[in-house]
Amino acid sequence: MCGIAGHIGCDEGFAATRLLAMREALKHRGPDDAGTVRWRRDGSQPADDEPAWAGFAHRRLSIIDLSAAGHQPMSNEDGNMWITYNGEFYNFGDYRGELDRRGHVFRSHCDTETILHLYEDCGIEKTLAAMNGMFAFALWDAPRRKMFLARDRIGKKPLYYVHRPDGSLFFASEIKSFFAANLIDARRIDLPGFDQALTFGSALGAANVFEEVRSIPAGHFAVWENGRVEVTRYFDPPFARIEPEDGRSLDDLADELEQLLVDAIRLRLVADVPVGLFLSGGIDSGLVAALTARVLKKQLRAFTISFDQPEYNEAPHAVAVANALNLPITVTPVRADDVNLFEFVAGHVDQPVGDASLVPTHLVSRAARAGAAVVLTGDGGDELFGGYDAYRTALRLWQRGWPPSAPRQKHTWREQLWRTRLRLRGFERGYVALQSQFSLRQKKKLYRDGMDAGKLHRQTVESRLGHFREAGHRDMLSRMQNSDIQTLMVDVILRKVDMMSMACGLECRSPLLDFRVLEFAARLPFAAKMDPWGRGKYLLRKLLFRHAPEKLFDRPKQGFCMPWEHVCAGAYARQLGGRWSALDLPLLNREGGAWLFPDSGGSAFRMWHGLTVIKTWEAHTK
Repeated sequence: MCGIAGHIGCDEGFAATRLLAMREALKHRGPDDAGTVRWRRDGSQPADDEPAWAGFAHRRLSIIDLSAAGHQPMSNEDGNMWITYNGEFYNFGDYRGELDRRGHVFRSHCDTETILHLYEDCGIEKTLAAMNGMFAFALWDAPRRKMFLARDRIGKKPLYYVHRPDGSLFFASEIKSFFAANLIDARRIDLPGFDQALTFGSALGAANVFEEVRSIPAGHFAVWENGRVEVTRYFDPPFARIEPEDGRSLDDLADELEQLLVDAIRLRLVADVPVGLFLSGGIDSGLVAALTARVLKKQLRAFTISFDQPEYNEAPHAVAVANALNLPITVTPVRADDVNLFEFVAGHVDQPVGDASLVPTHLVSRAARAGAAVVLTGDGGDELFGGYDAYRTALRLWQRGWPPSAPRQKHTWREQLWRTRLRLRGFERGYVALQSQFSLRQKKKLYRDGMDAGKLHRQTVESRLGHFREAGHRDMLSRMQNSDIQTLMVDVILRKVDMMSMACGLECRSPLLDFRVLEFAARLPFAAKMDPWGRGKYLLRKLLFRHAPEKLFDRPKQGFCMPWEHVCAGAYARQLGGRWSALDLPLLNREGGAWLFPDSGGSAFRMWHGLTVIKTWEAHTK
């Protein structure tokens, strides 16, 4: 796992010092090694003090082949193709032997070289189709004078780029690289991206809050040639193209899922450094731990954190699961009231991200890094197997007679009014509203007068509706999953995990997000995801209880969160309101800070979002 950066097409040249600044802004992602390579337009290498037409930079976190042979940027044996790569190509061993027999020369045992040689033989699309992994990379093909930027199917690894009007292209693993090299202006705000971030917790897909920055979307690659950039999707969303399978028993489906997950875990245990587990005591991380311990017979160390407040503390549940599986576990007590920690995390993510669980994710990553360089996680279980409360709420609102076996719920008149208003919006727009952190009415409190908040809001809602329509032939739950997997999972959940783990130089691997598991989940009928009582992740629970006692998981779902709403109160809330008012951004209402940060009783999601807005622009607009 690493940090990558680079540029191409700079006719007037790009100074080596600026490329180094891009690279060193990513030092936390790769503390073990660093490298750069630069070229003139004719392919020769310039002097250190001479600007370059193109260049690649790399910060390395050594995971496979810890020797100097794994140094990047890396070339093929002819030196006419180069790569700077962030990620893991888990099944690279399936291809290395055949490539060696075809005459390709390998100088390391890294997966990185396999990508280069596969590309030489197969081209970019077949190479990406062969790769089971999480990755983002840039590849320079000198003979064809093309540069490729590619991102894995699921979007585990981020990749941002800036394409200038003169045709030059800059890319990096994190946006802070662009600021380090003075490449973008933070005052140039992408209004649709900013509105998406307020509404859903992050800008979605290719959008960003900075007008000049775009993302390579998950499952896409880009080609730069002669100053032009073309972005192509190579992996289609499975919930939109795969039909569900009916008629199979739950046991039969569990057998297939177990085989897939065991192989996904086996691939993710390949490393030349210590591997551990995140363990919360919930179903998803519990299943990964159980299959690792009981089927693969690997006793990996588990890591969790504990809080003083019982309502936020999952550590006792994690310890109980670890003990049942005979896994060693490290429990690290953490403080939940450290304002400096919240400030650091909110500033590190580079742009507004409305998810306060960034902070505990960073804390558990920091704790795990003391004992491992790689951890397995349970990410993906809720999205792939129907675990979110929002799914159950939506089904109760818009699917008559569901769930068939649950008692009728009683609601207060306020709850009933809220439900009626949602129901009247219709399923798709109502579900988008259900997931929105700021309503249109609330956003109007933050935008300045004269902003067309209604138009922006309508555009934001439309940015989600296309994903429902892609899977329009599927059941209601599958349509929600298709939307969430391509938006909230990639742009909020996976961005959170990548940013917070890599801030500590820790690699997170997610067996449940193996693309084969994703395609399996897309084939599941509704009855394998929701049980007759309206509980989600039916199949996951069925498989888990083969290997771990059911009683350990017989409790309400608990989110991974901290008491931010208690920290963000009183004098600190008033300070944040003042800092909001001091932001010199023409789109924001300066008076909105008082509403966003009340002395007490504020929304944890909205206050956290406000802090990330403040930190994003405080750093770059002074």
